[in-house]
Amino acid sequence: MPPQQPTPAYQYAQLLNTPPTQAPGFPPGYGQPPYGVPGVFPQPPKPRKNPLLAVIGGGVFVLILGFFLIALVNYLNGGGGGGGNDPTYHQVNNVPAPDYNPPAIPIPKTYEQATDWLRQNAIYDQSVPVPTNCTVPHVDPTTASNAELEEHLGQLTACLWGVWEGPMTEAGFKLPRPPATVYSAKITTPCGEAETGNAFYCAADQHIYYASDLPRILPTKIRTKPFVTDAIMAHEFGHALQARTGILVAGNAWEQKSTKADARVFSRRLEVQADCLAGMWVNAVSKASNVTDADIDNLKFLFNSIGDDVLTGKPNYDGDHGLGKNRQAWATIGLGNSQIGKCNTYVAPASEVR
Repeated sequence: MPPQQPTPAYQYAQLLNTPPTQAPGFPPGYGQPPYGVPGVFPQPPKPRKNPLLAVIGGGVFVLILGFFLIALVNYLNGGGGGGGNDPTYHQVNNVPAPDYNPPAIPIPKTYEQATDWLRQNAIYDQSVPVPTNCTVPHVDPTTASNAELEEHLGQLTACLWGVWEGPMTEAGFKLPRPPATVYSAKITTPCGEAETGNAFYCAADQHIYYASDLPRILPTKIRTKPFVTDAIMAHEFGHALQARTGILVAGNAWEQKSTKADARVFSRRLEVQADCLAGMWVNAVSKASNVTDADIDNLKFLFNSIGDDVLTGKPNYDGDHGLGKNRQAWATIGLGNSQIGKCNTYVAPASEVR
């Protein structure tokens, strides 16, 4: 069984040998847990009348599918679809169990180092393996039981890990497999309270959270379509990659130092990068998973539909996730590339992350 109280990822005092309220080179208050990221959906200002505007993040019912791992590895190694053991496909092997006690997340010591991690991170020199042999079976998220969702998310995180572990290791980073948590009611997490209707990554325990009613806040025409909720989870896994490479903490540090307007720019760079990474994962598994052109169109529509402007109904809304057209644009870049540097949003003009 997983521990009921996960060890916080941000034990700055121990890691940096400084008081927990101040890390070297950073302002007072930096280094206090928890550091999460907003859910894949923006949090527009109150009042909110549309259920799309009520989404935040959270989760507490932690799942583990250890008993399922052996069957899952066999499935990923050729039992489920397009790639099989074809030597032209990257083979996913030795998938680890979800890690409930992962190593600490990298923390920059100065703003200069934080900037370097954002703009010249070693992960940008790597590529994801295309095609990868793991497949993503379709599950209707509007009718699936929690047990079915848990099984599906177990398959999904294994496939996500299988695509990203190689380039992360080559870049010198560790990639523990994040546990996926399904929740069905308002709960409290190490990153704070969370309502339903969302999915998000919490860096304080390095878990990904998924609300079982997530589809209700999506546009009706794509709620049951293949890969839609999977792409949302891939976005959250993108935040896990950002955490493990130091990008997440470096970006958080600059957000704290910046004006409110500039902080939103840093937040948008983080979010649209996760959109790009999600698209890149879909590209890696699209052949084995039989992703169609119609599926790709649905994913592009998804990312546009969760833009700040679309959710608020304000065309020029200055939010913290990005306009729909820009979220779609970055996801599209990922869908057509394997070079991770193409997702370097920190060297892109501000207009491209608006």
